[in-house]
Amino acid sequence: MSKIRGMMKPYPSLSLGILGGGQLARLLALKAHDLGVRTRVLSASASDPAAQVARLWSQGALDDPKVLEEFLRSCDVVTFESEFLDAKLLRRLQLKTGTAIYPRPSHMAAIQDRLTQKNLLLRHRVPTAAYLPVSNFRQARAAWDAFGPAGGLVLKKRRFGYDGNGTFPVRTREELEALRLEVESNKTGFIAERLVRFRREAACMVVRGRTGKAVAMPLVETRQESARCLWVKGPLRIPAGAAFVKRLLRFADAIGYVGALGVELFDSPDGLIVNELAPRVHNSGHYTLEALAEDQFTAHVRAVLGLAVSKPRALADGYAMLNLLGEGVDPRWKAPVDVSLHWYGKTESRPGRKMGHLTALAQTSNAALKRLLSARLSFQV
Repeated sequence: MSKIRGMMKPYPSLSLGILGGGQLARLLALKAHDLGVRTRVLSASASDPAAQVARLWSQGALDDPKVLEEFLRSCDVVTFESEFLDAKLLRRLQLKTGTAIYPRPSHMAAIQDRLTQKNLLLRHRVPTAAYLPVSNFRQARAAWDAFGPAGGLVLKKRRFGYDGNGTFPVRTREELEALRLEVESNKTGFIAERLVRFRREAACMVVRGRTGKAVAMPLVETRQESARCLWVKGPLRIPAGAAFVKRLLRFADAIGYVGALGVELFDSPDGLIVNELAPRVHNSGHYTLEALAEDQFTAHVRAVLGLAVSKPRALADGYAMLNLLGEGVDPRWKAPVDVSLHWYGKTESRPGRKMGHLTALAQTSNAALKRLLSARLSFQV
């Protein structure tokens, strides 16, 4: 069994591999460049957002063992932009090649399945919505009997749910019956959650380094449109918010997590509760690119390479981020002067597709968001 390499080289000699070629990988590569770290990206196409900016790019499938093994051998440390990879395969190749992968494949495996993710939260006493496993329609009906009379439930596919895909709010028994075929045909199963009545949605980025130091970026409010994040604004200051963030830091420590961890939250009548986890940099943390002295991408790169992670320091009293969601047209705009634009370089615009985002700083979060909403009018994407 190979030993996972832990010795770090000087910055110019470091090679960070990134599995995936989307916008998260692109922003990771750009921030790694700023640190003087060489990046290698593995993705399907040279036109992928990350392939456009990476110093070194390899074409290949992320589920091909031979391609993955060759890629791991070419890197000092490897990270990823999506948790929906074969965690068992990555763990096996990590041991074979000796190349460290962070976040660890074991954490990827636990979090990519919504049932094991929920079990992990429950085991470490992190508040989340009540849930039940659903592997057949009989269990779906039992879940309705448990949660339905109190206001409904949400059925979520255990695997591969993203941006609302695989999520089904159920408010009546008739709506549940209409999902019979969906439930019975899905081999990986579902979880059923009690439907949470929340005041607003929120998020927090936690970053823990290989040194064991963990930091939390500010709580922010998020707004969804058609199950996709539309905007983020912050900081969000609410009662017991600081105590909840400390609980998230203890959670990251308890499981030995390394890297950025995106935490989606509900601000409910019972307080903050975790909606979902993402073992990676996250859309809700894009505001950090301008709002903090060290953004989530830089912090993630530093964490997985074993470098020190800085305590977050805000550069403004208020900040916001607005996603540029595709409209299915040829993109065009007049570059705004009072907001920051991050364009992802995607070659095709589709309705709802994340094409880029805007950020702004101001004296208040509402003023920053207002500036973004005004700037958005000049974009056709």
